[in-house]
Amino acid sequence: MNRRYLITGAQGLVGRYLTARILELEKSAQVLGIGRSKKLDGFFTHAISIGGEERRAPLPGHLLRNLDGRYRYQQLSLLETKRLEEVIRELQPHCIVHLASGLSTASERDLFETNLEGTASLMNALADAQLAKALVILGSSGSVYGDAAFLPIPESHPCNPVNMYGLTKLGAERITRLIAARCGIAWVTARIFNVVGPGQAESHVCGRLAAELASAASSQGMVLNVGPLDTTRDFIDVRDVAAALLVLAQSGERGGTYNVASGRETPIQLILSELLRISGLNGQVRIAPQSGQPAGVQRHFADVSRLQGLGFVPACSLSASLEDLFRYYRGLRRPSDDDRLVAVR
Repeated sequence: MNRRYLITGAQGLVGRYLTARILELEKSAQVLGIGRSKKLDGFFTHAISIGGEERRAPLPGHLLRNLDGRYRYQQLSLLETKRLEEVIRELQPHCIVHLASGLSTASERDLFETNLEGTASLMNALADAQLAKALVILGSSGSVYGDAAFLPIPESHPCNPVNMYGLTKLGAERITRLIAARCGIAWVTARIFNVVGPGQAESHVCGRLAAELASAASSQGMVLNVGPLDTTRDFIDVRDVAAALLVLAQSGERGGTYNVASGRETPIQLILSELLRISGLNGQVRIAPQSGQPAGVQRHFADVSRLQGLGFVPACSLSASLEDLFRYYRGLRRPSDDDRLVAVR
């Protein structure tokens, strides 16, 4: 069967890797990506800093090679419910992977608009299009759990988010469940934990540390400012996230929730140590802890037995993920004029 996929947030980190994996594994599949950003050939939607200048973040080369005529992209806001319905009716997708999301650092208005209103609009468009056999994979977040009462965190753990990002992701889950149950739409929730991998933005701890170490012209006197190093997180490679989402599309329990994570608890100190080793800068960089920075949730990692029960096994070690991320930033060159971002005043 020629399966058709609709991916929201298709030009983001996970969206790009998921698209590439679908096209690689399913030779007759078609993918339509949608998002509020204009079509970006060869780039993610986020920016990176190189030599003091902001530029578009380029795609790793293997992602460029995987794009072919079976993929197309359409700029479309999730808030345009009627246009969404028309696109869905025309495509008749078998699977909708909803990855569009406000960033954790976004304003409350953006989080509400994208995560809540956008999700409601998408689900209403699906309901109006009357696709009885379509499956929705909702890209949620491990942040919905908040401070864990016990570890590792199973899907049955109470959800008590500690910030607006986690709150709106939990709201998106409930909106999806409500509309899907009312309209007979099948869905699976994927609670994605801390993603890492080549192309990751500097707004995430792994991306920032890798970028700063990779861009150091000289380690002489280099100072690396860091936040709390004793907090722990559950890191999973973006390529494994893409693989897990396809496993859920094929085998996930309809109406079920799955942690998409490695199941390993990793201190931020270990991330720093690994990147110092990979960069060859061990002992050559002065680490400057920044006092007063909030640590947020102290310990966080997932019980992944439900996902493992579907046969999923991560393929990438954390060390390999960090090495690929470091090489991504090390390989970047000075941007061309066309790639520089111009601030809108």
